[in-house]
Formats: sequence, C-alpha cells, structure tokens
Amino acid sequence: MISLREKRQDERFAMEMPVLLESGTGISRDISESGIYFLTDRQLAPGGVIRFSVKLDHVRPGKTVRLDCAGKILRVEPAGGKFGVAASITEAWCINQQH
Repeated sequence: MISLREKRQDERFAMEMPVLLESGTGISRDISESGIYFLTDRQLAPGGVIRFSVKLDHVRPGKTVRLDCAGKILRVEPAGGKFGVAASITEAWCINQQH
C-alpha cells in the first residue's frame, strides 16, 4: 500500500493564506509546486476541475504576487465543520500586483 506521503511529487510547505475559488473562499494549510491542501465551507466533488488563486504577500517587497491556478480535486474530507480539499496544480500563472 502506498501512503499519501509516498504519492507526493514535491516538497510541501505549511502556509496559511487565502484561497479564492470560483464559488467561495478557503484557507490553505500547505502548498507545493504540484498541489495544495486547503479548508473551505464548500463541498467540492473529487475528480472535478478546479480554478483558484492564492495571494503571496511576502514574496516581493511592496508587491503582492497572485498565483492563478488550475487543477484537479483529488480528495475531499470532513474537517471540523469545514471540508479539507487536496488538489493537484496542473497549470499556474504568476501575476504581480502593487500594494
């Protein structure tokens, strides 16, 4: 049996930041080059396509970097009144914004 850790392709970084979904919001728990895990009030369907954005405030002084992403929902699980969502990142675009 392969554990979840063995399935991960890239190192994950524990980061709490807002996740903007097409139909709501969430808070990330961790992110890597190829995936994200976040909490949301929305019950999303595993296997579905997802588009989302995360804002990285401390990457460049005086600027916010917005990462627009597309991916696939891998897993959805109950998480203390919310839903924990694991998703792959298949495409990402970096957008710099002034503060």
